[in-house]
Amino acid sequence: MAINLDGANTYFKSHVKAKVWLEYSIPQRTNAIEQAKRDLSQELGRPMDENLSPYQYGDRRRDDFVVYEQAIYILKQNGIVEGEGSAVPPLDAGEVQPEVISNEKFAPAALRWLGQAMGVVMGRG
Repeated sequence: MAINLDGANTYFKSHVKAKVWLEYSIPQRTNAIEQAKRDLSQELGRPMDENLSPYQYGDRRRDDFVVYEQAIYILKQNGIVEGEGSAVPPLDAGEVQPEVISNEKFAPAALRWLGQAMGVVMGRG
């Protein structure tokens, strides 16, 4: 099953964050999924596994769920206003965009789906 908007919509359908996820526009959700795949692949040093069998209760590691949790985290952490399709106000001329808005780079729920303990750095090495 590919990691994409349809998969994310299915994942969030029975999730406590379902309403929040659906309040973002389709382009926002799609872009967040693609950004999450890139960010996670870079950090893990491998592509995200998109050839997963359907979820079975008890599965502990799921690249698709990692991406979906990271995608919603990206939307929320980068100041995207739910349902409005707009971001934080534009910067004034000469102002530098902060590289990281949050102290946390990865969603705690995403780390759990990777089998990582809270606070453990995922870096390569």
